[in-house]
Amino acid sequence: MVEQNMKSKDVSSVSEYYAGKNVFITGGTGFLGKALIEKLLYSCNDIGKVFMLIREKKGVSAQDRMKIMLETEPFGRLRNERPQDFKKIVPVYGDLVADSLGISAEDQEILFEEVSVVFHLAATIKFNEPLSVAMKVNVEGTQEVLKLAQKMKQLESFVYMSTAFSNTSLQRYHVEEKMYPPPKPMEEVYDLIKNNDPNERFNSDILDGRPNTYTFTKALAENFVVDNHGDLPCVIVRPSVVTAALKEPVEGWIDNWQGATPVLSLIAKGWVRCLYGEKMTNFEIIPIDYVVNLTIISGANCKKSKNVPIYHCCSSGSNPITLKETSILYTAESVKHGYNELPLPGMIFSKSSWILFLMTLIFQVIPSYLADLFLYLIGKPTRYVKIQTKLASYLDTIRFFSSQSWNITNDKTRGLYSSLNSADKDLYPCDANLINWKQYIPIYFRGVKQFLVDPTEKKRQ
Repeated sequence: MVEQNMKSKDVSSVSEYYAGKNVFITGGTGFLGKALIEKLLYSCNDIGKVFMLIREKKGVSAQDRMKIMLETEPFGRLRNERPQDFKKIVPVYGDLVADSLGISAEDQEILFEEVSVVFHLAATIKFNEPLSVAMKVNVEGTQEVLKLAQKMKQLESFVYMSTAFSNTSLQRYHVEEKMYPPPKPMEEVYDLIKNNDPNERFNSDILDGRPNTYTFTKALAENFVVDNHGDLPCVIVRPSVVTAALKEPVEGWIDNWQGATPVLSLIAKGWVRCLYGEKMTNFEIIPIDYVVNLTIISGANCKKSKNVPIYHCCSSGSNPITLKETSILYTAESVKHGYNELPLPGMIFSKSSWILFLMTLIFQVIPSYLADLFLYLIGKPTRYVKIQTKLASYLDTIRFFSSQSWNITNDKTRGLYSSLNSADKDLYPCDANLINWKQYIPIYFRGVKQFLVDPTEKKRQ
């Protein structure tokens, strides 16, 4: 249990754990990374330094990237209440794909002397990444982070962020919070890269039933951490599809068009009405604040052990919601806000290719051509056929997930959460059973509209 010798039930033992401790974070500028940094600073008032690995990107310096990040929505409450806490964030210039993460010898020495907790979040999450690139980032990057962590004299906790889909496949529909064998020996993976086009992505047969190089390489990275952590205290967190915030840092906050969001948005507009799959398929999503809270709790609960604890942050194992339920709740909120462009948005699910083709032609393709014809006649740029073309490619990449239903257990996560005192339960909710989907899905929709759609439309104007 976390800090059983706490003074009072009203005191957060998790926050006390991080008091005075310095942490090192990779992937800090990503969706999950920003939320993690914000929550650590906001809830753990006495935390020490937050060392953040960051690099120059697209001509923007690392320092400027950090300044831009701190001006975004998730850091609003800190800006208003405790802006001085931003001084705790220390940029560490480097690159995940470089030897020793590209960190200078001087900065490495500081990390070796001062860091107590490492959160390794950085990864490429692109489904269609070439295997050579996914291996370089997700596996070799993890190797470099672990190598660095093993030299940290004060280290008490190494948290590796994986994915709940690292061990889902066409042969495995029940996934437990345990380590599974690697999909392939590492030598065989490098032989595949060496003997094929470096841009090759490979099919699921080659990837041991995995649908893409992302889940394949995350499974390999997990196994590397377990096999090579030595006596380093380690824990693995496996979230499912991370979606908009339920409450923190801002209700509905989301900053990317990844995962389920693009197709849900087009369903809400009425332009997607047909999906390969079954209406009762579990829609495996989890709000970002639940993932962040579990990450912080697991870091505080990490102990030295040969076995690496694994926690799932997901919903299908205890509080599932189906594709049909999600689409109904999402489209209802869309209609309520007048977001739909076609009347009566809704979904047809089918695993019959010819039925799906016919329904797509009638309900999506033909209306798109008619809509573009109307735009052309009134002198406006056409766009709907182009949307349908892009959509077809996107739906192909997510077909594996929309057409399968898994039971991903979260018993250990629920057990960890139940062991917390009342203060920590309030501060760090992470049990999916607490989520009311009828309340959350409308929040998800409003977040997408507020943080993704409306800002984009303002830029166009």
